[in-house]
Amino acid sequence: MSSEVIYRKYRPQTFKDVVGQRPINITLQNEIISGQLVHAYLFVGPRGTGKTTLARLFTRSLNCLARQKNQAEPCNQCQTCLAILENRSTDVIEIDAASNTGVDNVRENIISNAQIYPFNRDGYKVFIIDEVHMLSKSAFNALLKTLEEPPQKVIFILATTEIHKVPETIISRCQRFDFKKIPQKEIIKKLTEIIEWENIKVPDSILAEIARKADGSLRDAESLLGQIISLGSDKIDEDLASLVLSRSHWHEIDNLIEALRLGNLGAALNQINQLVGEGLDVTTFILDLVEYLRQIMLYQIIGPGFTLDFADDLVAAIKKHAEDFPLADLSALIAIILDKNNIKDSLIDQLPLELACVDYLLAKQKNESTVYENLSSPAKNATQSEIKKNRVIPGDCYQTLKSSWPALIEKTKVLNHSIAIVLKSSHPLSVVDGVLSIGLEFDFYLQQLNKPEVKNHLVALIEELLGEKYKISFIIDENFAANHKSFKGHGEKEVDAVLDTFGGDVL
Repeated sequence: MSSEVIYRKYRPQTFKDVVGQRPINITLQNEIISGQLVHAYLFVGPRGTGKTTLARLFTRSLNCLARQKNQAEPCNQCQTCLAILENRSTDVIEIDAASNTGVDNVRENIISNAQIYPFNRDGYKVFIIDEVHMLSKSAFNALLKTLEEPPQKVIFILATTEIHKVPETIISRCQRFDFKKIPQKEIIKKLTEIIEWENIKVPDSILAEIARKADGSLRDAESLLGQIISLGSDKIDEDLASLVLSRSHWHEIDNLIEALRLGNLGAALNQINQLVGEGLDVTTFILDLVEYLRQIMLYQIIGPGFTLDFADDLVAAIKKHAEDFPLADLSALIAIILDKNNIKDSLIDQLPLELACVDYLLAKQKNESTVYENLSSPAKNATQSEIKKNRVIPGDCYQTLKSSWPALIEKTKVLNHSIAIVLKSSHPLSVVDGVLSIGLEFDFYLQQLNKPEVKNHLVALIEELLGEKYKISFIIDENFAANHKSFKGHGEKEVDAVLDTFGGDVL
């Protein structure tokens, strides 16, 4: 069975079968039922997300001879529906703009045909123009006139993946619908239905990987599934699927990230070399590694509102990393990996990734070994107050803040989970004249916290925890990495462990 057969075989024939795009689906059905149609529609979105499918469904419903009153679903059995399904209807003209870009084609295929009344007197003549952005400037100008003064009983449905290439004059004359990438869970659900209908067993892990590779395109997912099914087995395993899909290593990536977080360079490099020895595609592995780190970073910043498109066990692992991995370290690791993998023509495929791991841990070690101002000795810091911008906290107050910070973060979740995550990447810097200064790393964090409702909430919580009321000031800490590490309690024992791994001193 070919991938093309799978895709065509399971193309939705009714609105209820369409995967994703629910708002667009409902809107089009309501327009059909109410009869409040416009003469031109513009479907915008990534490939494989249902633009052409919904265009054909919409067209079939409008022309169906047996459609029930107050219903939008076509019967798919009447003469008109069958003609459209079999691509032999003279009232439905599908045009691929990629191969018909010129003005002559527009005049011949669209403008001239639009003047002919539909064969079905109760229906509509519909022009579906795919990849409309490929039309030439003169072709757009010719089409524009017809859109401005459309003949009766004529509807245009324009589809594009590159809306920025469509002139504003065309866009302004259409009702626009923006198609979104289809969520991984919905793609997996559809693929599961297909393998059940085909009576073929495919592990959930393979379906999840197909959905991930498809990147929101159901058509691509069905195509990949079709290629795997065409291998001729009624039971698909990882080895068979790897003939079509490049093998994924998400759990190995998770282990590598954990080794880097803990500063275990030996384990990280050993895992990389072991995978390479097993035939790892290093380029694919690096791309997946960066994507995994990105998911951790986004979940840490956005919180539960960010959807993680992974299997349940990996979702749990990502959430754990988001709690334990400092944002500054995540950002640095991603940047170093991207920088090192700009190395061209490396004699050893895995060397750029190995260098990225080494450089990241060297930088991490250097930051952790930087001595933080001794906040528990106010007398020592008082002489440096102007140089250090008054970063002075009395010893007892500092220790109380340090021990109370987790409770402060936990109580802040009541206000806003995202605020709590941002606060977790902060630390107290000074108490001067009743003002507690809190250090942050990014301007974005400053914007999130520097709001009256957030400040008032924190003032009340700190008063509850410390028994004393402070005003709060948020500032960007120029020495954030070292100060934050010290505040979180990383000790010299961890530093020595990393040094032992490197086999020497870090300068």
